Amino acid sequence: MIAFLGAILVQKAWAQAKGPADFEFAGGAQGKVVFSHEKHAAKNPKCTDCHVKVFKMTKGQRSAPKMADMEKGQSCGTCHDGKAAFSVKEQADCAKCHKKG
Repeated sequence: MIAFLGAILVQKAWAQAKGPADFEFAGGAQGKVVFSHEKHAAKNPKCTDCHVKVFKMTKGQRSAPKMADMEKGQSCGTCHDGKAAFSVKEQADCAKCHKKG
């Protein structure tokens, strides 16, 4: 019985650690952008590195980050600078986030 309850608690903790489901932004003519918490958390599991420092924790609708802000090192551009992760400024990397169709 104790092992069973322990297994349930581990499953619940794992589900919470994965974070919320993927969400998407319109992305304009370049195509929609799908953000995966799971993929990003696998590379940087410390939630506070992104939340609070870079992105505010808000409930409800999220506004899409603007490319001009990212190119200045804000929002996604904080990490996607060509050093920590691929750069938001490189046209060859657009399809890594933007998906047409």
